[in-house]
Amino acid sequence: MTSPSTGPVADLTTLLDQLTGTPDTPAAENDDQGTPQPVFRDVDQFVTGYLAQVIERRVASGPTPGISWCPRWWAHPEALSRLYALWRAWETLRVNDPHTGMSIWWRDHLDPHLAVLTGDAGPFARCGSDRHRDPEALPAEPAPAEVLAQFPDA
Repeated sequence: MTSPSTGPVADLTTLLDQLTGTPDTPAAENDDQGTPQPVFRDVDQFVTGYLAQVIERRVASGPTPGISWCPRWWAHPEALSRLYALWRAWETLRVNDPHTGMSIWWRDHLDPHLAVLTGDAGPFARCGSDRHRDPEALPAEPAPAEVLAQFPDA
């Protein structure tokens, strides 16, 4: 049996401390002007140190249903962009709306992005928990100058 100071309860306490920016969280300090600093140094720390720890989804494996997830998430440009946006939104809402910001983040940010990332047509659709397939760019041809000239900022 685990005590509250070890195991899953301690892990959850650590994650909740990161959310609230308690003194036990080393990166959540203010700079010289009193501006709150990010809890996570970069998107990698956010994904590996927070997101991958709090998201509980069955990952598809062979015939087992579940979400598609790629262990090399950073090798997919769309995933990297979306996860970076999730990290920045998380850091902003944590500071600017400490009462309901995390609920807003889950509802308005994480849930839609995670659905796209892990969906049947998302960037991780061809990957699995133990395999990575390189992303394939959409086919695109440069727009003709006469098309671009129609826009007001041309």
